[in-house]
Amino acid sequence: MKVLYISQHFESENGLTRPYELAKKLTEEDIEVTMLTGKNMEEKELDGIQIVSTKTNYDHTFAFHKRLFAFVMFVIKSMYLGLKEKNVDVIYASSAPITVGITAFIVSKIKRVPFVFEVRDVWPDAPIEMGIIRNKTFIRGVRGLEKKIYHHASHIVALSDGIKRNIMSKGIAKSKISVITNLSHCEKASQYEAEKEKKHIEERYPELIGKTIALYPGTFGAANDLTFIVDIATKYPNPNIHYILIGRGKEKAMIAETIRNRGLKNIWLLDNMSKTEVFGWMSASDIGIVNLANIPILAAENSSNKFFDFLSLGKPIILNFKGWQDDLLRKNMAGAGFHYNDKAGYYDFLKIIHENRTRKLAMGASARALAENHFDARILKKKFVALINQYESSTLN
Repeated sequence: MKVLYISQHFESENGLTRPYELAKKLTEEDIEVTMLTGKNMEEKELDGIQIVSTKTNYDHTFAFHKRLFAFVMFVIKSMYLGLKEKNVDVIYASSAPITVGITAFIVSKIKRVPFVFEVRDVWPDAPIEMGIIRNKTFIRGVRGLEKKIYHHASHIVALSDGIKRNIMSKGIAKSKISVITNLSHCEKASQYEAEKEKKHIEERYPELIGKTIALYPGTFGAANDLTFIVDIATKYPNPNIHYILIGRGKEKAMIAETIRNRGLKNIWLLDNMSKTEVFGWMSASDIGIVNLANIPILAAENSSNKFFDFLSLGKPIILNFKGWQDDLLRKNMAGAGFHYNDKAGYYDFLKIIHENRTRKLAMGASARALAENHFDARILKKKFVALINQYESSTLN
């Protein structure tokens, strides 16, 4: 059996590693995989995965029009390369961007094979609500594209129940959609010892000795609104709570300037680092931060990697939004979410983490149990393989 896996953004070590991990699991099950990506990679093969690249230049710091151009160029090049692939049984296309669905749709039609479409976030809903996309003609066009891709896909994989509900609201049958969330790497997380990692961090940064570390690893973008954290640190100054923000993005320079202007000493911005280093910081932290702009659809559908990573490492999680993740955390006593404007409640929860070690550790243990029982990568990868195996030697009539 051969799978043509389309993922414009492909990473094996840092950032979004989901396509790599799922593809690698397929190869371990003796399923041939060709990864069609935009990333300029020297490798032609990686851990059994055959790599085909369109060499499309892209960075999430690009302006919207430049990102859109990169998406279009990937579609053009990937269609040509996808059609050259022989003996394909099924196509698996992972958004974002949703434009990868164009390649999947056209190649599947010509090759007469089914395609499965993975929805990591529902586009264009979020950028429309955020005001990034305003042109009505363009909106009608991309909504039409979304509907066409959903309709023609043999099956759809959603990364959260919220995403599934959104897709169903657009007329897609419930039976056509499966939920396979992002992965909690419980086995990998077990290799990290929190006290050991914290000691290592404190040796490098003595200023953090005895401090509570509230950690955000991820993108500095409009959808993440990290000015919220800066506002918390400003409004509720507490030298015992340090906010460590790791990553890069379009908003980072602005946030750094705001921190300097306000003279904040307990909020640090660190550069991008390897996933191994990030896991070390996450293990050393006292609480994980998952942050979003005050846009309802983001909270309803969010399924960020960092949420599941913090669970696997046994860390309480704090959210600046309500939704399914808040419900899950509160039900399992593994953290809490707060309405965006409830900054007092948000800060009070951080104070509990700092002042009540027993409660913090109990929430961490609950987080780990949640990861093991519901989101363990080993379980979800098996579910993914079972889905793909349904399409062995299948063709469209």
